[in-house]
Amino acid sequence: MPENEVSPGGPASGASSGPKITRFIKAAAVLGILIILILLGAALAAALTAAETWAPLVQILRDVLLMILLLESILVIAAFAILLLQAAGFLIMLKTEVKPILDNARETTRLSKATAQFINSNAVDPLIQIKSFLSGLLAFLRELIRIRNLAASEEPRADHYDEPQTP
Repeated sequence: MPENEVSPGGPASGASSGPKITRFIKAAAVLGILIILILLGAALAAALTAAETWAPLVQILRDVLLMILLLESILVIAAFAILLLQAAGFLIMLKTEVKPILDNARETTRLSKATAQFINSNAVDPLIQIKSFLSGLLAFLRELIRIRNLAASEEPRADHYDEPQTP
């Protein structure tokens, strides 16, 4: 892929720089460990063969390794201090940015609950009462008409008896 083309994951240089850096760090770590092991092996061999002649060189090597460990300890302490500062910054951000958002969400929830109660008591409940009253009234009228129709069908009609009967 040419360098000026963009891959689906993003720019070509941004996508490939991650694996290159990781590969470089792994290679440097392996190389550092190999150098330390070789130096330790050489120091052990020198101490076992001719300790008197190699003693000054082993002392210098020891001092150098102690200096490296001291610098490494300083780096670890600095990294820990940076971690603490980042954690403090995160907590400050939570307090200054997230807390107002949560307070706003609480206020919105409270207002929506109050609005729902207002609508329920001023619109929904009266409509339900009116509908139930009208339903009851309609049922009453329906039954009244039914009773009237039943009564009318059972009573003999007066005009039916008034007509003369023809034989």
